[in-house]
Amino acid sequence: MSARASSRRQSAADPRDAVRRRWGYDVSQRCAAVVRASGMRRPPFSPERYAAKCGVAGIIAGAPEEGQVRVEHRTTADGRAQRTMIVVDRRLPPHTPQWNGAVALGLGEMMLPPGAAGEARRALAEAAAADLLLPAAVFRPAAARTDLTMDGLRDLSARFAAPLRLTARQWLSVGLWRGFALLWRELDGALRIGWRASSSGRFPPALALGTDAAAVWTPDSRLFATHRTGLAHHGVEEVRTGGGTAWWFTRFAAVRDGVAEGGGAARPAVFAMVMLASGGPRRTPGRPRPATM
Repeated sequence: MSARASSRRQSAADPRDAVRRRWGYDVSQRCAAVVRASGMRRPPFSPERYAAKCGVAGIIAGAPEEGQVRVEHRTTADGRAQRTMIVVDRRLPPHTPQWNGAVALGLGEMMLPPGAAGEARRALAEAAAADLLLPAAVFRPAAARTDLTMDGLRDLSARFAAPLRLTARQWLSVGLWRGFALLWRELDGALRIGWRASSSGRFPPALALGTDAAAVWTPDSRLFATHRTGLAHHGVEEVRTGGGTAWWFTRFAAVRDGVAEGGGAARPAVFAMVMLASGGPRRTPGRPRPATM
């Protein structure tokens, strides 16, 4: 591609990037206002206390068709008004990190601009959920004192009663960790990217959702050992990014992704923390503890 063509392409992308940044700022400000109005100052931050300020009339158990939560707009019996309800997967035990995460994600949907769609909408909703469960003003100093390890991630997750994925997303967002958080799920006999977050909002071509792990990591990667044994691994890994080969320091841990009937654990998966740079201490993690995304 010529320099002129590259410049034109970059210029064309800039307005969209500016819109996304504005959306992110606006959503963050709305969430901060809701947290302040709640009167809560220390973790855990109970998401049901945000409902009224987010325009939600109630939180009920149900069976969402997709995912763990659904936002419903129901007409009142007299037909004169609508009430917004958040329907949470009934298999999630109330007030657990997974239940809190589902409720916060539903509340996050209420904070979004009307033009957001696709993956941009999903990422904005998750960012809003993280801002509600792990408000940056409280989370950042706590994260700054926490080792950037899977054990540290679990400790923060437990302290804020938030799912691992939202905890990792907020840790990336507050700037104490530059890199990626990736969830690898087994699908059709292969490990594929099922969820991702980045400190920059951008990802190498190889880290698209649905990508086969075999296209990214070498056959002897610790990713596959973690999935096979259930034991945590960490170290420098050779990575095929789609733009060449890179070397990333990565921590891998086995996690449980989703719920089964009765609320039990389901779908073994691998969570990866890619550290391109960080401002905090590191230590070797101890024996892995069970965790749920």
